[in-house]
Amino acid sequence: MDLYTVFKFLHVVTAIAWVGGGITMFALALMALARGDEDMASQAVKHVAFLGTRWFVPASILTLVFGLIMTFLGGLWGEAWIILGLAGFASTFFTGLLGLKPLSEQIEMLHIAGAHDEARPLEARIMQLSKFDYTVMAVVIADMVFRPAWNDLITLSLMAIVVAGGAVLFLGSGFRRAVDA
Repeated sequence: MDLYTVFKFLHVVTAIAWVGGGITMFALALMALARGDEDMASQAVKHVAFLGTRWFVPASILTLVFGLIMTFLGGLWGEAWIILGLAGFASTFFTGLLGLKPLSEQIEMLHIAGAHDEARPLEARIMQLSKFDYTVMAVVIADMVFRPAWNDLITLSLMAIVVAGGAVLFLGSGFRRAVDA
């Protein structure tokens, strides 16, 4: 076993902790909303807010660090899939930092103040933003598995279509509907 393989293992484990944990919480909120259980959905959003800086941020940073070490050890800096993976990481990291975190903090404050009904539209917004974020994460995972080169136009096009479609669907009119709710 070489160091590259050790860091590959650590990269995958921390990615599972980050993405898997988030998808589990997201699925819990979606299932609660599908059942019409707004209180359970609200609890899931509050748990995500609690776990954000305690679980998701550390796991995401460790995923990045271990991936960067692998990239260095493997001499992979010029590879398209590495650059795209880093861009995807930046997208999800900043979506969390600049979008999900402030929204979750607002939601938490509203719940503390007992303004549960005022928190509902923000919870709808956070779900829409999360849908887009997980769309990007799914594309990053596909990128890591398929490892496209710059000349792999079919794979790159499909990835771009999925991200653009997620943006239109979840941040476009769907995001505006959630805000208006």
